[in-house]
This record gives sequence, C-alpha cells and structure tokens, in this order.
Amino acid sequence: MNREMIPLHFIHRINGKSRQKNSFSLLLSLLFLGCTAIGVRTTGAETTDITDTQAVSISSEPASIDTTYTIPEEETQNLRNKINQKNSELEDLKKKIETYEKQLDYTQTQTKTLQNTVKTLDLERQKMNTSIQLTQKRLETSSLNLTQLNLGIADTEEKTVLVSKALSEILRTIDQADDQTILETFLSNGKLSDIMDESMQLMQLREEVRGHMKELGEYQSSLVAQKSKVENEKNKLTNYKSTLSDQKSVLDNAKKEKADLLALTKNRESDYQKILNINKAKAEEFEKELFEYESKLTRQLDRKFIPEVGSKILVWPLDKIIITQHFGKTKDSLRLYASGTHNGMDFAANRGTPVKSPAKGEVIATGNTDLTCAKASYGKWILIRHNNGLSTLFGHFDTIKVSAGQDVEVGDLIGYSGNTGYSTGPHVHLTVFASDGVQVGSFASNACPGKTFTMPLPTAKNAYLDPEAYLPS
Repeated sequence: MNREMIPLHFIHRINGKSRQKNSFSLLLSLLFLGCTAIGVRTTGAETTDITDTQAVSISSEPASIDTTYTIPEEETQNLRNKINQKNSELEDLKKKIETYEKQLDYTQTQTKTLQNTVKTLDLERQKMNTSIQLTQKRLETSSLNLTQLNLGIADTEEKTVLVSKALSEILRTIDQADDQTILETFLSNGKLSDIMDESMQLMQLREEVRGHMKELGEYQSSLVAQKSKVENEKNKLTNYKSTLSDQKSVLDNAKKEKADLLALTKNRESDYQKILNINKAKAEEFEKELFEYESKLTRQLDRKFIPEVGSKILVWPLDKIIITQHFGKTKDSLRLYASGTHNGMDFAANRGTPVKSPAKGEVIATGNTDLTCAKASYGKWILIRHNNGLSTLFGHFDTIKVSAGQDVEVGDLIGYSGNTGYSTGPHVHLTVFASDGVQVGSFASNACPGKTFTMPLPTAKNAYLDPEAYLPS
C-alpha cells in the first residue's frame, strides 16, 4: 500500500504505537478511506503491509475452562444424614433430662428422709450421666458440622481458583486483541464487518470479565462467612470439652456424697435424722453469730454509693428462673434466720446447673465454709465486685470455675449449683451488696468451736440490697 494514501495522523498512531482502542474517531477515519482503498496503488505485484504485527483473531470462546466444581453428592449426603441423626439423638436426650428434672422437683417437696435423699442423689446421678451423654453428642455433632464447613470452604476455594483461571484466560485474549489498533485489524482483515464483529466480541468478553469479578467477590464473601462459622464451631468444641470435664466432676461429687451419707448413717433412718438435727443446730448457731456481728455495725453508707433502684444493671444468673425465697422478711425468714430477714434470694437449681456472672467485674474471693464448719453456712461461695457499684455473693456451689483476681464478663460461667453448706436441697443463693459495704472478713465460730469463719461480710448497716431491685422484671 502507498503510504501517501494514509492520512498523516494514522502514520503517527501506528509508528508511535498509540493504542486508542475502539475509538469512534478512528472508525470514522477508516470509513473516510473507503473499503476500495484496501490494496489499491501498489508499487508492484507485492502489497506493502502497514506493520509487521500479525493480526490476532478473537475466539468467541477464549476461556473454555469449566468453572463448575462440586463436592461429591454422596459425601455431602452422608454428612447431612449423620448430622440429622445426631440432632435426633440430642432431642431424645433432652427429653430424658426433662423427665429427670421433673422427678427431682417432686422429690424436693417430699419429707426429708434417708430414702428420699438417696433417691434424689440417684436421680441426680442419672440426670448427670444423661447430661454427659448429651454433651458428648453435641461434641460429635459439632465435629460433623466442622467437617461439613471445611468441605464447603474447599469447594468455594476450588471455585475461586477455576473462576480466576477463566478470568486470566479472558484477560489474556483481550490483551492480545488490544495489541492491535483498529486500523491494523482493518488492514489485516480487509472487511469493516470483521472489525465490528471483533469489537462486539471484545464487548462480550468484557461483560464476562465483569461477571467473573462479581463471582469472585461473592466467593470471597462466602469464604469469610464460612471461616467465621468454623471459628465459632471450634469454640463450641472447646466449650463442650470443658463442660464434659465439669459434668464428670459434678457426677463424681454426687457419687461421693451418696457414699459418705450411707457410711455415716449406716443406712439407718434414725442416724440420718440425727445428722439433720445436728446440721440444723449448727446453721442456727451460725445465724446467731452473724446477726451479732451485724448488730455491732454502726456505719451507714452514703446513698451516693448505692446504685439507683430499678436500674436493671444485673442480669439473671441462671437460664431458668424459679425463685424459692425472696429478699427481706419472708414466710420462712423468721423461722430460718436470727435476724428475721433473708439477706438475699434463693433460686431452685438442680445439681450441676451452670451459674453465670450477672455483670462485668472481678472475682474478689472464693471459699468454702464447709472446710471450717460443715453444713452451717454458704458452703462453696464466690464474691464478685462489679463495675456498677454492686458486689454479688453466690453460695452452695458444687463446683467453682473462677478464682480470685479473675475478670469476668456478663454471662460468663462462674460455677455449677450444688448442695454445699446448710441447704435443704440443691439451689443457688444470691446476696447483693453495695460494693462500698462489703469485704472478706473473719469471726470465731461457736457452731464449730475453735474454728474461724472466713467469708464475705457487710461493713455497713445498709450494705445488703434487694437483688430484685437491680435484676430485670
């Protein structure tokens, strides 16, 4: 082709490797040249090409990579079947536990006899064994869920790789096509219709790029969500393993309590009733000692150190709330306490029930009054100073799960309910103090002569607060 036939700005574009792809102005210039200009006015039989670059033909299907990938259906179906089976077994175990709880609730209303106490201990043991089975099934189910999630992640990652390969192939094709100007393509193909076809194909390819980019974004979001679920499932596994260990500890305590009881009573009702009377006398003596201690207090807390009533700054410490005795003067307080008032509130809770922190705070101390004087007071107790001006005392634990100096968040597990201390049956005792009016102190015991009680004690006359004034309605 004679170079004089080509406008000067075309020569500059070609020699300068200008890449104004699919330019409308360039297309108009081509039309100006006219289709008949192709190959006209040669200097001989041989036509001179405008560049040395060979034309690239765009394939309508440049990326033939299959972007579909699925986990074998048989594998996923087997997993689903196993998970469904475990969930069914979980429901059966939950029903068994509910049955045991109803039986235990009934035995708590019966006369305190050796036979009924042994029956209660047996029911507690059976319930705890079933609870252990439930936790084991939850562990197995969680492991299966983890496997399923990991398979899902592998599937998503494989799809991401396949889409990335397809995307790379399309971009390579576009890049090759973009190495030619429209003029070069036109002069190579000789038809304006071919240029338009290839232009349309490039547009389609770019649409495919957008589609694959959207897919990649969705897969990335899915991976983030799946990996978050994996972490949650791993946390569940860790918690279930810890719970399983705790439940076995509670079960061992129940077995030991039954063995000790039968050894002390020699399976005789009369001996059992004597033990009950001795424990009752010790508890009454302890209440007198505590009342005398409290009667000597003269300090009154400034109201500014006492949180506002009705502020609801505590949450319930149990999942299931059954209040068996309220704060202050109650139908039982005159009979049970030397002061005539109950310094906290009691909740029904079968042995091994998880007890949670009612607010954020720090564990000030833990203890066990049974080591000083068995069956006289709180038994295993925990004192927590919260960040809201309140401190809470919990008593009668079977197992304590926190230690002094430990920080706790609202809802954190602090222990499992039990029957330690002076207790007519497994339950949770909660006392709420104004934080400025409580400390761990000591006083000599008359209930168990020569012994010294160490436990949370009020330091002001108005330190005891009604828990219900700060708990949800």
